[in-house]
Amino acid sequence: MASFEDRVQKAVDARDIPGIVLLASDVNGNFKYEKAFGPKTPTEPLGLNATFILASCTKLMTTIAALQCVERGQIGLDDPVSAILPELKEKEIITGFNEDGSLTYRKAKNEITLRHLLSHSSGLGYHTMDPRYHKWRKERGETFFIKGWSIIPRINTPLLFEPGTSWAYGTGLDWAGILVSRLNKMNLEQYMQKYIWAPLGIKNITFHQEDHEDVRKNLTKMSIRKGLENPMFGFPVRSEEKVDWTDETLYDIPIADEYGGEGAIGSATEFFKILQSILEDDGKLLTSETIEEMFSPQLSEGGVKALDEYNALPFYQGGAFASVQNGTKVTWGLGGLLFLEDYFTGRKRGTLTWSGMASWTIDRETGICALYAGNMLPFGDFASGDMQIKFEKEMYARAVKRSML
Repeated sequence: MASFEDRVQKAVDARDIPGIVLLASDVNGNFKYEKAFGPKTPTEPLGLNATFILASCTKLMTTIAALQCVERGQIGLDDPVSAILPELKEKEIITGFNEDGSLTYRKAKNEITLRHLLSHSSGLGYHTMDPRYHKWRKERGETFFIKGWSIIPRINTPLLFEPGTSWAYGTGLDWAGILVSRLNKMNLEQYMQKYIWAPLGIKNITFHQEDHEDVRKNLTKMSIRKGLENPMFGFPVRSEEKVDWTDETLYDIPIADEYGGEGAIGSATEFFKILQSILEDDGKLLTSETIEEMFSPQLSEGGVKALDEYNALPFYQGGAFASVQNGTKVTWGLGGLLFLEDYFTGRKRGTLTWSGMASWTIDRETGICALYAGNMLPFGDFASGDMQIKFEKEMYARAVKRSML
């Protein structure tokens, strides 16, 4: 029977999936897995020092940064953020449509708090994920692009619901990054360097690859799935088409703004140090009390319902990357999706997880953290999702076996 490594190697050799870096460890240091598979570029193999577009994995780092501000007493989790982010004061909510098709609005009654920003319960969504924003941009005479926008015009949108009453994946962590920057009178890069990366010995994560040669030269070339109508930013489909290379860079280079929700680029092995620090509760980033809050449910009943509806969409139930099987009891913690029951991959109740171009898992019950890293567009690639599930199941099996020796 072929080993797990043989199956992964076969998949990358056949270009069923792009090159990937796989990392896992347990809390006691008894189990550790580090392996790179496949190519970094058409002419170079992938190594453990390879860097990746971290995309929404950035949200975990920004969450940690914001929680550090809470620990210092600079702001409370349930404090309104409008004193620091006046752009979010008295926001309007999109409520529907007039007879002529134009949007209708009303003023929000609730103020947006830091907890709302960190748990996607502020009412702020993503332009690419909600057609109401497409309509809103059109009524303003704007054409939205991923590149070429400064951060405030890009993320300063109306709300989709009353803050604290529902859930929508969106720009809350970008706003949280701005909040951290303003509170500490330094940009987000400087903040993370001082308070997150340096304490863990991390040197190869940045928002500005133009200023970091090691990050730039080790960046894994982006891959796309052949045959898709919109291979960059559309939705993936299940097909037998292979992976191809693209010159797409995803972000502006150089980039002026630091997006706390999606903007980091860096080494998978160095990002993994953050997962290990949280798993081990080593005190280098956050106190035990704050980590406990990260792994606690954050959503209202309406928020859980909206999250369940999101997970039940056909796209995710089709096996999209890092999707959740329909009916699984989940909520949102601070930093990621929080499981309220055991999961078939091996995750235990209380596991925190999320994905970007990579997918990460922190399971405090079992004492395991894992990271699957690859540069693949569009987001949610099905074949990558299949392999990530196989990887996670394999890591749990090996870690448990190791603990029994």
